[in-house]
Amino acid sequence: MLRVDRYGHGVPCWVDLAMTDLSAAKQFYSGLFGWEYADEEMGEMGIGTYAMALVDGRATAAIYQLGPGQLRPMDGSAWNVYVSVDDVETSVERAREFGMVVAGVTEVDRAGRTAVIEDPTGCRTTLWEPNEFKGSSVRAGIGAVTWFEHVSSDRRGAVEYFEKVLGIETATRPMDGLDGYTTWVVDGIEVAGMFQWPDRMIADGVPSMWFVYFQVDDLDAAVDYVESNGGKAMADEPAEADIGRLIVLRDPQGADFCVVESRIQGE
Repeated sequence: MLRVDRYGHGVPCWVDLAMTDLSAAKQFYSGLFGWEYADEEMGEMGIGTYAMALVDGRATAAIYQLGPGQLRPMDGSAWNVYVSVDDVETSVERAREFGMVVAGVTEVDRAGRTAVIEDPTGCRTTLWEPNEFKGSSVRAGIGAVTWFEHVSSDRRGAVEYFEKVLGIETATRPMDGLDGYTTWVVDGIEVAGMFQWPDRMIADGVPSMWFVYFQVDDLDAAVDYVESNGGKAMADEPAEADIGRLIVLRDPQGADFCVVESRIQGE
């Protein structure tokens, strides 16, 4: 379990889940990941209850209910990824030049400042300039968020966009079945990945999105739980990767996410 007190510029730092039924979502994810919750009221953001998901008493994610007047307009249930930035206004101005700004800079009490941008592939990302709230305080442990992937119809275009908007370094390597796999590199550490949908999925209009990964100790048990509680696995079998076994799942309200069973001892 990795405890985190701060995030550098360009590092994904937080995730939250916009849902149509908050109570049902809390129950589902508590059963899957063992989460407990600390509810906060965020009426000033048009959210109402913001349920902070806790692992060992430390926040790793949050869940809230979709409604009118919220900062981040949503068409349906989905996971949102936040990227830490040193100066949100500078990043927003760059985003205006190379893509679209969905929601301008907004103060979130003493927690920080935020904005929502959309890259040319249609994927939305939330920017976060931290003040008192830095982001997930626990990572890479059972039940905790552990990795982020931007998946799109145009990997190269998306890579160029984030390099320009965030000023981050990237590295691309070959990967079987893909046109390449790109990672964001901050201070020499890989912090997120990017790849392109297969051509058949692009032709079918599958939208660009962020995938959020959570760690589990038993992937097969996680799949069984999801399928027994109104969700489903999005592949017939888990994929095998250097880090372990992983699979994309869909929760009962339609939000996709990933789980990984690490083969690295102690992670």
